[in-house]
Amino acid sequence: MIKILVVVPYLELQEQFDKVISQYDLDGFSISTTHFVGTDSKLIESLDADIAVARGITASAIASQKPSIHVVPIIMDSGDLFEALAKVKQRFDTCRIGIVINEELCGEDIISSLIEYPVSVCRVHDQDDVQRAVFELKAKGCKVFVGGLTLCRICQNNGLEYEHVKTGNQAIIHSVEDAVAAARSLDRVKTRGNLLLTLLNNAKDAMLAVNSSGVVIAGNRQAASLFACTPLEGKPIEAVYKGIKWSQSLASVSSREELQAIGGQQILVSQQPIQVDSQPFGVLFTFQNAEAIRKSEHKIRTELHRKGLVARYRFENIVTQNAHMLQLVEKAKRFSLVDSPILLLGETGTGKELFAQSIHNASPRSHEPFVAVNCAALPEQLLESELFGYSEGAFTGASKGGKSGLFELAHKGTLFLDEIGEIPLVLQAKLLRVLQEKEVRKIGADMVVPVDVRVISAANSNIIEKVKTGRFRLDLFYRISLLNIQLIPLRERKDDIGLLFTHFVRQYSLKNNHRVPAVNEEAFGELKRFFWPGNVRELRNAAERLAILNSVEFVGREEIEQLDIGATSLYAEDVVPLQKRKKVEENVSSPEDQYRAFIASGLSRDAFARKIGVSRTTLWRRFSQFELE
Repeated sequence: MIKILVVVPYLELQEQFDKVISQYDLDGFSISTTHFVGTDSKLIESLDADIAVARGITASAIASQKPSIHVVPIIMDSGDLFEALAKVKQRFDTCRIGIVINEELCGEDIISSLIEYPVSVCRVHDQDDVQRAVFELKAKGCKVFVGGLTLCRICQNNGLEYEHVKTGNQAIIHSVEDAVAAARSLDRVKTRGNLLLTLLNNAKDAMLAVNSSGVVIAGNRQAASLFACTPLEGKPIEAVYKGIKWSQSLASVSSREELQAIGGQQILVSQQPIQVDSQPFGVLFTFQNAEAIRKSEHKIRTELHRKGLVARYRFENIVTQNAHMLQLVEKAKRFSLVDSPILLLGETGTGKELFAQSIHNASPRSHEPFVAVNCAALPEQLLESELFGYSEGAFTGASKGGKSGLFELAHKGTLFLDEIGEIPLVLQAKLLRVLQEKEVRKIGADMVVPVDVRVISAANSNIIEKVKTGRFRLDLFYRISLLNIQLIPLRERKDDIGLLFTHFVRQYSLKNNHRVPAVNEEAFGELKRFFWPGNVRELRNAAERLAILNSVEFVGREEIEQLDIGATSLYAEDVVPLQKRKKVEENVSSPEDQYRAFIASGLSRDAFARKIGVSRTTLWRRFSQFELE
């Protein structure tokens, strides 16, 4: 709230001031009055106000001694003066009159000609001046003195004749009006200033405003902290910011940015000209921590892409009771604690991405992005721009402003490169450099961007063959496979088939608002006879099909047979219908019968072994005697 203080020059005016003040709405400011005479420095120093209304030498003294206070003078106008002079003429015959005033009025000759009395005028600034002026004018022959209350008291103490120049009602009205107008204007300025200061202090970046002379006129808390300097205002910019040599030309220079080391940090220094009324006034410096900029950009990128950059699965989502799989889970948990690259090997559907997401969520990077890309799903040119990004104008059709690559999006998090074995050789070299140097160069860019990414790769076992034949770089293979996990196919963990199938049936039954059926051992036995070339993914599809189509309370062998699992199998010969398998099992007993059945079936040995429920080794041993004949 803006405070207005009215210094009433003499008590007879108090009522007039109170009457004028009562006419104003005091919303946003307050008006109070006080009374003292002269220029006593102790009294002036104790004044608590934003605006002071005072008369004569008191107004001048407040303005001089308390520059923080805006002073509105109560003007002694000509009418007030001539009213006092008229009273002198009534009281005294022709004599010289001494006028002691603080204001600048018309000259002595004009006043003398108007009142037809000789006049001497003396301007004063404080009460010592008044004392001196009275005796100087007395020495000039003045018999009567005209002026303010200070003059009257001096004359009274020295036995001199005087007449008090009193303040008229119009002067009171005008002074209060001016004070109220100043208060409202000052309130707006203070509001804007407080708002600006609040904005500056709440900014993340350090900021300094410098005038055209190179002197700091404003700075926020962040700047004081960065430069370890308080206060900042009033200091030459070179004394605060050692990295600049100020010159007059800097005050009108265009905007620019440069990276500098300040206080052991990499700081991006931005320089923006300040103009007032279209004229150069100074410069606004902004100091941004380079790492903070990168983190801010990363946060924005993360929020924009959050929907696709979150790992959903955790180790507790891995459903298994197989001893080998449990060992792999424990191994993956240990791998999650370090940042070394991991290679997940296994057939399709064995859970490579499930393991990748679980490793990310168990790692210190769990709150950062998880970015996944299938390297086999994109052509070479598109894959390169997706991985590394591109700058504006890098190629025809490039988005305005360029695009951040997946390495940048995954900064501080995990990048999952699925089917990494399908990356072309040209891109393998670029990928190797990124993994080695931990920095990315966008397509069409002339600068590199540092990245901190944990890479998890996945591939089928044929990546080993590609390395041997030169289709996958050996140095890249060693780089991505520092840690590796070989996931086992479903056919090698048959003890999990029943557990997984029950889990998926329950999950999809609840999803479709169906009751959850009980699955018996005959059904599990039937499921275990299947080769499951699609692994867990194929088993899950079979469970979802059962949950959608079946409405029985108990699921047995017949219900599993009705799923026609083999109809969508990549290896149709791996599935034998139930009735046909019964017939084969009933008629095929001896090795000779089995061999004849094998020849008649047209199946491969592996497929036939699975069909009759024996191991491949056993079947080969039985057939060897017939093949040698």
